[in-house]
Amino acid sequence: MSQKIGRNDPCPCGSGKKYKKCCLSKDAENTKKEFKTIYRFEPGSYGDVGNFIPSLACLKQTQNDEWIYHFVLVKPENIFSVEDQAVAEAENDIAEAYKVKHIGGTDAELAMELKQRGYLSVDNFNIVGSHELQA
Repeated sequence: MSQKIGRNDPCPCGSGKKYKKCCLSKDAENTKKEFKTIYRFEPGSYGDVGNFIPSLACLKQTQNDEWIYHFVLVKPENIFSVEDQAVAEAENDIAEAYKVKHIGGTDAELAMELKQRGYLSVDNFNIVGSHELQA
């Protein structure tokens, strides 16, 4: 089990210097290079009272625990009066698309599966916070 190296500990490389004066900056740079961008989909709904369509928000990881909206897909041909039904369809669609990828497909094939299911990209999507909603 490895222990965390403190800034003032001797450098593990054996130079005799403190870690902060030796390899700390190199290790930090390597950690930055090793970060691999990850994407995830969040099923949801898009619309208003009585008119909900399935949606998939693609989020992009920017740091270890920070996510930003990358793009949003909607399935405009399926309109539901109940929001939970739209969300359930989006959940099912993304689960089915991931089955294609897990069988040996690629991200491009996952995207094609969603396109075949009727999803389109939303342009200029803005998230409205609850404090911004007007009655």
